[in-house]
Amino acid sequence: WEDAREVDLQVEDLEKIPDEDASYGELPESASRQSNYVSWSRSLKDWFYRNETLSLHYSPSLKSVSAPGESERDFRIRLQQEAREHRDQLIEKLRKKYAPKITSLEDRIKTAELRVDWEKEQASQQKLQTAISLGSTLLSALTGRKSISRSTLGRVSTTAGRAGRILKEGKDVERARESVSRLQERLVELQDLLREEIELIESTIDPAVEEFGSKIIKPRKMDISITMVVLVWVPYRVDGRGGITPA
Repeated sequence: WEDAREVDLQVEDLEKIPDEDASYGELPESASRQSNYVSWSRSLKDWFYRNETLSLHYSPSLKSVSAPGESERDFRIRLQQEAREHRDQLIEKLRKKYAPKITSLEDRIKTAELRVDWEKEQASQQKLQTAISLGSTLLSALTGRKSISRSTLGRVSTTAGRAGRILKEGKDVERARESVSRLQERLVELQDLLREEIELIESTIDPAVEEFGSKIIKPRKMDISITMVVLVWVPYRVDGRGGITPA
């Protein structure tokens, strides 16, 4: 079988009835014994098992193998649609992974923004109350009394305390704003990270430029089927000088 020649023929291409003008080469003695064909079939099966392999194109990114006889170009074309579907699945899985984190940050930002509004409202009310109290105290002090009463001094003290609270409320507003800013920065970082991972997926899975590997498949004896072993005469033509050429 090492000296055999492979030809592209189907069983239907073989003719059972010869041309009338055909003559035949001498039949080898071994070819006249039917038992030899059974032996040759077994030896052919064994030769296939030990020597034949099937080399297929392999896509590492998609873990996909070409079909037998499929060219590299056809394999790449076929993988385009498969790659799009695979990319979409990976990206969707990635979005689901990041979604809870992004949603959590967005909710925290909304809560922090509401806190800023509340702190600003508190600060505004504190300023208004302090302004009213201060105006009342000054009015009382300037009504012509010769000396400042104890109640007037108390209102001055109260007004001073409220002024201190204004300062505190202002700091609370600033801290709330800083909290919103930090959360927004973390959200942007998370969204940037998601975008980078999506771009990496899109750039990695590209059958048009991917370097394919090889998938070598060895046959199993149970998968080898010899359809038939038959005697075939190969046609030649005899020229005018008695020489022969393949027909």
